[in-house]
Amino acid sequence: MLVTDPAEVAKVAAQIAAAPLAAFDVEFVSQDRLVPTLCVVQVAWLGEHESLDAPVEQIVAYEPQVRLVDALAVDAGPLVAALAAHPLVIAHAPRQDLGLFATRFGAVLPGVVDTQLMAAFLGIGDQIGLAALVQELIGVTLAKEQQWTAWERRPLSDAQLAYAAADVRHLHAIYAMLAARLGPRVEWVREESRQIGADATAAAAVTPETAWEQIGGARGLDVTGHAALVALAAWRQRTAIELDRPLGQVLNDKVLIELARYRPSNAGGVRAAKGVSPIAKTRADDIVKVLGEARAEAAGGAAAATPREAKREWRAPSMRAQRWADLMLSMVQVIAEESGIAPRLLATRADAEEAARLIDEQGIAAARALPAFSTWRRAVLGDVWEGFLSGRLAIVGDKAASQGIRLVEQG
Repeated sequence: MLVTDPAEVAKVAAQIAAAPLAAFDVEFVSQDRLVPTLCVVQVAWLGEHESLDAPVEQIVAYEPQVRLVDALAVDAGPLVAALAAHPLVIAHAPRQDLGLFATRFGAVLPGVVDTQLMAAFLGIGDQIGLAALVQELIGVTLAKEQQWTAWERRPLSDAQLAYAAADVRHLHAIYAMLAARLGPRVEWVREESRQIGADATAAAAVTPETAWEQIGGARGLDVTGHAALVALAAWRQRTAIELDRPLGQVLNDKVLIELARYRPSNAGGVRAAKGVSPIAKTRADDIVKVLGEARAEAAGGAAAATPREAKREWRAPSMRAQRWADLMLSMVQVIAEESGIAPRLLATRADAEEAARLIDEQGIAAARALPAFSTWRRAVLGDVWEGFLSGRLAIVGDKAASQGIRLVEQG
């Protein structure tokens, strides 16, 4: 089952290309590395004669072909290329895997469908694990003993191989069962899955100059603080590349934001900051230098070169926009309960705040490009938000409603 021959990899890739459905998972080692080491790629696929138009029970009964490719012994590139070209590739919570494919092979998988997302759209559970989903839908218990095994060591044991194979063996069945329940909403899942892939690809393509765009939770920084954030993120990215260490081991996001906010002027101040890593402590002088340069640039007007969208992101919203955001977030909870879609997939607090602030400052037309108004969410959420802000819909208290509120049409 463990493929180590390039000719066999090419054969598997060709069979995947002809299959109506393919599935994958990967095993990698990420500890103390900026880019994880790819160890095993697991793939499963249905035979050419097996039809996805068959009844769900028949699809579930299909026995897929399963192969494990030893990515330390053979180039997995042809396999990844076959997955990238396939129109329907099933995976469970593949964000990290897609990022690794993008980094290692420059591959994008537009046909990927995330079964974790499918479950979230059905209200089965937000971010449910594969083992729990398999147990609930198929009644099979997946072993977890090898979850934290040393995948870089060879030879792999029979237990490791069985664990890796199980991660892909049931994905076609899970997809078929969930797709039947989702109906037309499958296209919503595919859209969201493509976005996960796009985000993973963007993260893999990050440069020191764009590294700050990957950092969230920094609202409230002033212009100088934002300049410091940009500079610190660039320094962290360069240092992580130099040392081949994860970004969080160099400086985690929370500490980075705090340093950008308070901007200590000496090495002692940097080292005294709560949560500063050993790497950052040894390079405290470099951090002070970076902060000083950012402070000077901001004072000299360089911050004016910050993109307009970025400057808007860091400016505090008005009190009116803050009130709107709170009410808009309440609507998300009501809609999530009515639709069965996990609230996170509809909109986060950050999404509500961004929409409220933009509409407050520039009007509803300026918000048309936001996900709530431009994706599948528009029919579910965006129209409700717009109806509320235009006065067409109102929120009223209702003790009979589980959320304590409901939406009503204005007369």
